[in-house]
Amino acid sequence: MSRGIFITGTDTGVGKTHVTAALLTELRRRGIRAAAFKPIACGAGGRHDAKIYAAIMNHEQPLDMINPIYLRHPLAPSVAAKLERKRIDLRKILHTYQQLAKSYEVVLVEGAGGLLVPIRGNYFVSDLAKALKLPLLIVARLGLGTINHTLLTVRQANAHGLKIAGLVLNDTAGGRHGLAEKTNIRELPKLCKVPLLGGVPHGKRGLPGATRQICDHLLSKQL
Repeated sequence: MSRGIFITGTDTGVGKTHVTAALLTELRRRGIRAAAFKPIACGAGGRHDAKIYAAIMNHEQPLDMINPIYLRHPLAPSVAAKLERKRIDLRKILHTYQQLAKSYEVVLVEGAGGLLVPIRGNYFVSDLAKALKLPLLIVARLGLGTINHTLLTVRQANAHGLKIAGLVLNDTAGGRHGLAEKTNIRELPKLCKVPLLGGVPHGKRGLPGATRQICDHLLSKQL
């Protein structure tokens, strides 16, 4: 039976793709047949992320399987689709995911932005995660402001009945860590009542070890 996880963020630009690509690389290094799925991509370079996943997967799947919905404008999907006079086909997203789930042991699904990003009408990213019946991995920034953003995301997930596998703190800024970065690691799990699975460093140094730790936690939970 295929397993999966829905990777969401506390905001745009928190590093969901960076984390997803690292996890995909580590899972496949372990011999696990894993795939990444980006249901919706927006922006001029929006398919760049899907191309990263395709390369890690040795181009086993066409780009349209990894990313079935692509919109040119760097906006929320519902807004971009309206500007482009398109209708986002939810059935296509669900069908494509099901096809991948039949072929892979683990499917990592990267959401668009955060849980309350609108996809179509009153249908949000949180609704897609619920439709796919997948637990969440929440990617948050390491630095100042992340407590508020992460608590809001966790509370929205709880309100929507979504299971949370854990948090990952991504160092998007790099450099020397200040008091906020040091205390967030300790305080966030207590406040959110969600396990911190690990931290992802800025750049490539230390990334394999950090990713191994996160994968160990996820696999122990059987995703």
